[in-house]
Amino acid sequence: MTTIAAGVVNSWLPLAPILTPLGLGLLALAPLRRPLQVGVLLGGMALTLLFACLLLAATGDGTVLVSALGGWSAPFGIVMAADRLAAYMSVLGAVSGLFAAWFMVTEQDRVRERHHAFALLLLLMTGVQLSFLTGDLFNLFVAFEVMLVASYALAVLGSGREQLREGFRYIVMNLTASALLVLACGLTYGVLGTLNFAHLAQRSAELGPNTTVTAVSVLLLIVFAAKGALFPLGFWLPGTYPALPTASGTFFAAVLTKVGVYALLRVFTTVFPQDPALPQSLLLGLGAVTMLYGALGAVSQREWRRILSFTVVGSVGYLAFGLGIGTPEALRATVAYLAVSVLVTLALFLIAGVAERASGTRNVKARGFLEFMPLLAACFLLCALTVAGLPPSGGFIAKFALVRAGLAQAAAQGSPLIVVAVVSALLSSLITLYALLSVWRGFFWGKHPREEPVRRVPLAQRLPAYLASALVAGLSLGAGPLLAFSGTVARELGEPGRYIRGVLGTAPVVIPPPPTGDDVQKKDGPKEEKK
Repeated sequence: MTTIAAGVVNSWLPLAPILTPLGLGLLALAPLRRPLQVGVLLGGMALTLLFACLLLAATGDGTVLVSALGGWSAPFGIVMAADRLAAYMSVLGAVSGLFAAWFMVTEQDRVRERHHAFALLLLLMTGVQLSFLTGDLFNLFVAFEVMLVASYALAVLGSGREQLREGFRYIVMNLTASALLVLACGLTYGVLGTLNFAHLAQRSAELGPNTTVTAVSVLLLIVFAAKGALFPLGFWLPGTYPALPTASGTFFAAVLTKVGVYALLRVFTTVFPQDPALPQSLLLGLGAVTMLYGALGAVSQREWRRILSFTVVGSVGYLAFGLGIGTPEALRATVAYLAVSVLVTLALFLIAGVAERASGTRNVKARGFLEFMPLLAACFLLCALTVAGLPPSGGFIAKFALVRAGLAQAAAQGSPLIVVAVVSALLSSLITLYALLSVWRGFFWGKHPREEPVRRVPLAQRLPAYLASALVAGLSLGAGPLLAFSGTVARELGEPGRYIRGVLGTAPVVIPPPPTGDDVQKKDGPKEEKK
């Protein structure tokens, strides 16, 4: 690692989790034999996870790593910036990508593989990593587009009627959100003269509470709420994810909504923390409604992945609830719940894929599979308790911390909105528990009708679900370290000066004068005299 300006640590590491899946994704487009394609996909995901873990270790002491492309430092050049939060999200995204790739390989869907499903999954991972590690707002838009182009293709690959219908809705919704993001970028640049996150934070701090900046931040909130599937902007999610193949749907469900949540965290804690009242009220309101919408939606469904898709919506509501409270305790719980939500969603969608394969139906009323799949039943029960937030699961610890932070803030402010959000959080947990226990009772409990055959699912396809469930169990055992780490991340989010100094350095930003002809000549060297 080197320094390019006082206080800035320049490193190649923030680029590695982006360039690795990008390079191997392009390689996967080549006409290789299937074993080589599989090696490229799994190797690319494993290397991405390795680099993400190295990034997390390198930022473990609070260092902010920066990759300045072309040697142009922030705020004038394009930079990738990694602090603890970005590295943490990078690891969660990489873990989900590796498990989804593993399941995709075991599905052996030759039609989709011939249409470059492996390459598309790697390109989707590129967009996800870029969105976590980019250091400016416009490149966040670029990351969304890279991610969405790949996800569009994965969403409609196969050309089933349901896929095309739901894929079209997904595309229209996300294109609309992207158009609004471009508009927000233009307004932000017009108001503050920069798009670099650290420089935006510096400029907005100089302005203090400002109505125009607040309006821009609310526009960004709407964009990221749509990406994160907060109610009512997340209407597309419960129909889209079940229409996808299991592997793609698993990655979408575990990670894509969290990209929107990460953007909300970054913008409202690092970039625009000066006037939080209106954004926090909006997040509290949207979070409260989203939690209930997700829970009630889960109860109303009868298919595996439709039920789970509504639980994804509900989990985003909890994250918005934590952001809306906005205290250090609430941010700590929110950061911890991010890991819980990503891992338990990953495990549940993989379990659903195995269950659908074994029963040959998407309906959860298959009955009697406890006899044939006791380990899968145990894994599902563990994940159900985690989603509902019951002890001793990791979900209980994170949700308890969220509710406690909400009650403390309600007592301090006397805000009825926070009280409503806390009640909504508790109520939606109970409803979600009922919905998931109904799934367990419907699919695993009882006597299996002998006239309906049980299809054999190979161990290689069940193993990702078991290992993902083991990670969920690990959240209970590692709850203490997770909360300690989350507390450190929350403290850093409460001190944006650390991120600003890490990206911009300690010297004041000076706008360089425009180059003159003499400067260009000096840079290019003396011109040869014409003979």
